[in-house]
Amino acid sequence: MNRVAPLSRSNSMARCVAWTSPWLSDRIPRIISPLLSPRWMERHSDGTTILMARASLLHAYSTGYDACMAVNQSPMYNKAEERYRNASSPAEKVAALEEMLRLVPKHKASEKLQAALKQKLSAAREAAASAHKHKSGGGQHDAFSVPKQGAGQVVLMGAANVGKSSIVGALTSAKVEIADYPFSTHAAVPGMAHHEDVPIQLVDMPPIMAGHVQPGMMGAFRAADVLLITVDLSAIELIEQYEQCLTLLASHGVRPVSEAILEFDEDESAAVPKRAILAANKLDTPGARDNLDGFRELTGCPLKIVPVSATSGEGLPEMMAAVFELLNVIRVYAKKPGKPVDKSSPFILPVGATIHDLAVHIHKDLAEKLSGARIWGGTVHDGQLVTATHVLTDKNVVELHEK
Repeated sequence: MNRVAPLSRSNSMARCVAWTSPWLSDRIPRIISPLLSPRWMERHSDGTTILMARASLLHAYSTGYDACMAVNQSPMYNKAEERYRNASSPAEKVAALEEMLRLVPKHKASEKLQAALKQKLSAAREAAASAHKHKSGGGQHDAFSVPKQGAGQVVLMGAANVGKSSIVGALTSAKVEIADYPFSTHAAVPGMAHHEDVPIQLVDMPPIMAGHVQPGMMGAFRAADVLLITVDLSAIELIEQYEQCLTLLASHGVRPVSEAILEFDEDESAAVPKRAILAANKLDTPGARDNLDGFRELTGCPLKIVPVSATSGEGLPEMMAAVFELLNVIRVYAKKPGKPVDKSSPFILPVGATIHDLAVHIHKDLAEKLSGARIWGGTVHDGQLVTATHVLTDKNVVELHEK
């Protein structure tokens, strides 16, 4: 619902009264106080109307929310909000708040709610970062809460010895422990990989065990931008490894999907969609390709399957390209007037971002002074002048102009 400043409570209640009954609107000054008393309600015959008004006013008064400017939330949002209230770790709070922010309707009536969610998300991320930092101090900590970096966070999920650590080790400089025995990974291990010039964070995790995970791991899976479900093409238990992951996610109300999440199922019983890719590892082992064909046929896996070998490196660039596509982001290069373009550190923006969004991302003052831009790449002529509402595409070069 739309959050209002505490000083606006009387105005909020007045609007609620006016909306509820014209008779009440004429008597606002004398009604506000009595409405908060159950004894007053007993003396009026229009019980339904009064009950609605009183409930709205009490809610607005006690919470600071404007009941008459309500934001209609979807069942999926309500489920995310419930997960936030029940969260037991910073990572779970971050995941739930990100889901709530993504699901809240984007219009003027929800602006204050969006601002409140962003503030809570910022605090939750700081708590997650603090918990992760505390990890090195040896005290109690959330061993699976990792602050997000890069264009997105990809968390690896799978049974023991499927090669999660090998994949992270092959693509990043993270100090992962790679061993032939199970359970060599005991906590989250982050590392920075790249798709071309785009940094993407990979997080190695301990294995799931017979559909169970250590406390805190599920929060990391929920918080991930993309799940990388990993299986071993050389293992007899190949299908079981895959189904184990699906069963665990389903038991926690999560449904893996290999597509950008644009629409949500309004069914309250529906699981929360989580973007995911299946990494079929150990492609270099004997019979792996035949096993992959059998796996596709027997499981009908709806996820995008990327066969890889962490040992030889085969398929890893394709896997990172698939991850980048699923993150639903673009990279944009900024250029100063009269200067060459700097491609060393691209700006990462969501698909659909505009010139104005880029300016805000760089600095809010720049956005206020923005008059337009020149753009190179994409569907326009090189150097074409565009307005602040122009939608950017991947690899655009942008020269922002101030008023």
